[in-house]
Amino acid sequence: MYTTTTNPYFNSVHPGTSSEQNLIDSLVIEQIAMFGADMLYLPRRMLNLDKLLHESSKSAFEWALPIPLYVKTFSGYNNGLEMLTKFGVRSSDELTLVMSRSVWNTNYAPFIKSYYNAIGQRPPESDLNYLEGETPRPKEGDIIYFPFDDSIFEIKYVMFDQPFFQLGKGYVYELMCEKFEYSGETFETGYEEVDETDVAPDYYRIEFDVEEDGTDTFLMHERVTIYDASEVSLVTQGLYPLEADRLNEDGTTEGVPMYIDYQVGDNHFRLYKDPGFLETVPKIEGTVFGWNKKTRKLELGDLTNLDPDQLNKETLDVDINKFDIVVIEGKNSGAQWVSLKANEREAAFNDNQVLQEEFDEIKILDDSDQNPFGFV
Repeated sequence: MYTTTTNPYFNSVHPGTSSEQNLIDSLVIEQIAMFGADMLYLPRRMLNLDKLLHESSKSAFEWALPIPLYVKTFSGYNNGLEMLTKFGVRSSDELTLVMSRSVWNTNYAPFIKSYYNAIGQRPPESDLNYLEGETPRPKEGDIIYFPFDDSIFEIKYVMFDQPFFQLGKGYVYELMCEKFEYSGETFETGYEEVDETDVAPDYYRIEFDVEEDGTDTFLMHERVTIYDASEVSLVTQGLYPLEADRLNEDGTTEGVPMYIDYQVGDNHFRLYKDPGFLETVPKIEGTVFGWNKKTRKLELGDLTNLDPDQLNKETLDVDINKFDIVVIEGKNSGAQWVSLKANEREAAFNDNQVLQEEFDEIKILDDSDQNPFGFV
């Protein structure tokens, strides 16, 4: 049988010798070092992951790796437009970055692997769980801090075949990136320019009406812990037991401020997970974005867990929040206050309150009606 082969001396895609491949690899590393820029690479940690749909309603960025990258789109952002959408002004800036594959595999992949294994409580050299979104390579969903305009880009696609197998090998990763849009992620990297990302956007926040007699005062942007107090029988204004000398002469409590006989952490939240079933959550964490001690209004965002409002069977309003009656503690300040009502803070382009008011005008208070949404 007669066979033909290509000429190995003139074929640019024929597997070359290791010395030739190492030469190209060294030239790539040198070019990125000379004409690239130092950026920060942030691997995404997916929390509350739905393994069926492989989606997560909450993510965290806890680690930032300085890395040299070459800006391939050096002439400017691709499709660099600001568009007015129903959710506000949206930037569609795109960026293509080039990373040395050998530099990543040698200096960064081992740290990424140990990071994911530490999260999964596995030995450092264990195999990663790809179904959990763990991979030692750069992956879609990770983000990069771009220092030139103090912005963050999200990796949308990683190209493995550009340039197309010179001497039979790939030498770079091309990262197709788009301007990052904040959607409730937690940032705790230690880099101030990155960690302030959750402060800038006007994202979903909850406003708590706290009662009097709380202790100390919250600090801006400090982390707080929220404990469920909904099972406490006494409606409260504080955290201390009801004193007998505060009762009325007839022994009743009408008109007398009442206090909780309550130990923080006794009760647990029952919150919905993404697939639609309830789970037990001992506590919730959040960040202080607003605190007015005079009006007793506390504004929290960056919450570690959320839940849809529930149906009020008396008024048929969907306004019962599982965070209504809670104890809120500041991690740095030590402040401790009780809330009796939680409401979504009004924000631009948010019409939830308008929809609720329109529903209140047309709703029919009929016990025979069934709730079509199935809230419990």
